[in-house]
Amino acid sequence: MARLGVELGPRAVRGVRLEGWFRPRARAVEVECDPDNPVEAVEALRQHLGPAHRIAVALDLPLLFIKQVKLPPLSEREKRNILRLEPERFFPVRAEELVPAVRGDDNLVFAAREALLATWVAALEQLGPVDVIEPGPVALARALAHAQLRGGGGGGGGGAVVLFDEQGDGVGVVEIREGRVTRARRVFGALDDAAAVLRENGGASGTIYLTPWNEDRVRMLGAVLPEAIVRPLPTVADVVGPFLPAYGAALAIGGKPSFAGTLVSPELGARITTRWWRALGLAVATAVAAVVFAFASADAWRARATRGLEASLQALQQRAAPALALQNQLEALAREAQAIRQIERQRPDPLGVLLALSKQLPAGAYLRGMRWSGAEWQIDGYAPNASRLVAQLGAAPEFKEVRFLSATTRGALGDRTYESFALAFRYIPAP
Repeated sequence: MARLGVELGPRAVRGVRLEGWFRPRARAVEVECDPDNPVEAVEALRQHLGPAHRIAVALDLPLLFIKQVKLPPLSEREKRNILRLEPERFFPVRAEELVPAVRGDDNLVFAAREALLATWVAALEQLGPVDVIEPGPVALARALAHAQLRGGGGGGGGGAVVLFDEQGDGVGVVEIREGRVTRARRVFGALDDAAAVLRENGGASGTIYLTPWNEDRVRMLGAVLPEAIVRPLPTVADVVGPFLPAYGAALAIGGKPSFAGTLVSPELGARITTRWWRALGLAVATAVAAVVFAFASADAWRARATRGLEASLQALQQRAAPALALQNQLEALAREAQAIRQIERQRPDPLGVLLALSKQLPAGAYLRGMRWSGAEWQIDGYAPNASRLVAQLGAAPEFKEVRFLSATTRGALGDRTYESFALAFRYIPAP
């Protein structure tokens, strides 16, 4: 009865697999993806997490349209039909079908492209039936409700203000109150632009949750909003912050479906409803059959049937043992190959960094040592002018976030004066 929550983003897919209902065990994985071509990403999810009994999908903010839409006081279903009938009146699209998620008690509307959803549903149903599709902020609010947050941004009641620093895709601003998304928008700019939005909405004080966590951006945000407390998203049920939307989506699985507040298309909704009624009918029939069987069975007949089933099961296990062992071996080899490919992709190139440094180091400067971890590098050495060295490296496009690790010291060598330096930077080779 495993449940799989999947958060679909513009460049990566995060999955959280939950097994069990009372104390579910969670496994999480993140894989790169192309939103228009989900086959490889879904296959990677299969290798890491396996198939699931039910699947729920949450869409990240860059894949959503978000708007405050004022409609007549109609039911949620009628509001949804209006938005689907003429989506270009409300959203910046032309000749595209959208699936909106509406609520009856406010004007906040999320929407997504129906073609994109259909492509991903078709791919994910290779792992199991898709029961829920919803906006990522809604899934995140459900996950944070399990953390029992108190004292969210802006004061007043339990809640949170969450900033999604999407870098080139802008900054997402989501305000959650009492387990419910009250505001959401994307700011096409940097964090200081998002801080201005928070000031306008009265959310500049209190606690702000930043994801992904970055110390440099936290310091910058603290300088712009000194009255705010900036924290990373909490860990909920052993699931770390970046995976909370996928975790919250998995928690939505179960119960009678209601689609107006979700991103489930009418066609998928019809299939889900049919599947739900079929499962309910099967459960009722199974329960009735169990009761009848319990009353109709005699002790002797039950004992003979049990012995026969045990003998058949043992024979089947013996026949299936070689195939199961081979399957386990193939799965282990596939995981090992995937790990090797990932290590190869992430392996740094020290010779390339040395070549780039040799081109950028000014005359008279030399290195004494170099260390790295992934894309993070540290160097130390001597130069006639350490500040000029930092400026020269920072001007090169492949050196990012160049900074001193410690204070420089000055000393004389012969008739020249040198300054020691210890620098850190991120090396991103040119494409």
